[in-house]
Amino acid sequence: MGRVVILLLALSLIVERITEKILLLCPKANKGVYAWIISIGLGLIISFSFNFGFINELGLKSSSNVSQFVDYILTGILIACGSEPIHSIVQALSYKKEELKRKAKGV
Repeated sequence: MGRVVILLLALSLIVERITEKILLLCPKANKGVYAWIISIGLGLIISFSFNFGFINELGLKSSSNVSQFVDYILTGILIACGSEPIHSIVQALSYKKEELKRKAKGV
């Protein structure tokens, strides 16, 4: 499972960087919308092109074409999320660390 999570993180970082470069060519208005369209498109292309499904890789296999299709779509969306969830977790841990430091000092 760890390899799958690392692969998802690596793919999401790659998609995030490619999206940032493509956004330089887009008009300034509605960059958020363009970013979502580009990143979801790239995520879906990756998941469908390489037959990479997160649920399938975890060992929950199904012979149904519909379940594989849903797996690829969910994987594409996970890849499209980029590293934002990781940044949020790191930021929350940083805040917690600072809070514990203040409590230790008695402030």
